[in-house]
This record gives sequence, structure tokens and C-alpha cells, in this order.
Amino acid sequence: MQIDKAKYKQLSLKIFSLILAVVFWVYINGIVHRAGGGPPAYKDFKAVEIRLLGGNVFLGKNVFTVELGDTTVDLRVKGPEHDIAKLTQMDIAAYVDITGLKPGKAYSPVVSFMLPPNIEVVGAPPLVRVEIREKNLR
Repeated sequence: MQIDKAKYKQLSLKIFSLILAVVFWVYINGIVHRAGGGPPAYKDFKAVEIRLLGGNVFLGKNVFTVELGDTTVDLRVKGPEHDIAKLTQMDIAAYVDITGLKPGKAYSPVVSFMLPPNIEVVGAPPLVRVEIREKNLR
């Protein structure tokens, strides 16, 4: 059985195109993963502890207590697959800034997060109820 030259040329071009496509795919995939990229991935975290930032606890004879409605928050993060795979709850810091808040009122500030580069919180940032009460030391 003999293959004519036109069919042989067409078959060889298809094989060459396939090999070239595989080489380009491997090359580009390597560049993306070395740059910390990759397809986006998601990860859920439960009960991340909320910390307080700012504000003085003592002012003269008065002591202020700060009460949080919730002391933990659940969140979903998004980032490159390679980075998300290594991410742990220890890499996430959740905090509420109480700078400038006055005692005797209730507030609902946004919970902020400190995350590694290329990682972001998915969805609207959560709110937490904060009450600042004044205690008089006599």
C-alpha cells in the first residue's frame, strides 16, 4: 500500500502542528506557574479570629471595654491555584479598626483582612457589631 505524496505531506503537517502545539502549551504553562499564576482557585475558611486595631484602652481614670458581636468570621478567598493550595488560616489576619469610635454607641464597621499577595476575599466584606462601654475606676 502506497501513500501518495499529497496525503503524506498533509499527514506530516498535522503531526508537526500537534507537536508544536504541545511544545507551546508546556512552555506557556511553565511561565504561568513560575510567575505565581495559574487558574483561579477558591478556598473557604471557617472561624477566622477577628482582632481589634487602634483605640486607647485607658484614658485617665476611665477604662473602655470593647465588645464584638462576633469574634470570628467565615470567608472565601480567591487566588492562583498554586498560592491557594499553600494557604492556611494562619496566613489570614482579620481585624476591625476602632480608631476614633466613641464609648456609649454601637457601630458596625467592616472587617478588613491582611492576606498574602495575589489572594483576595470573594464577596462583600463582612460587618461586625462593636460596642464600646466606659468603665469608671474609682
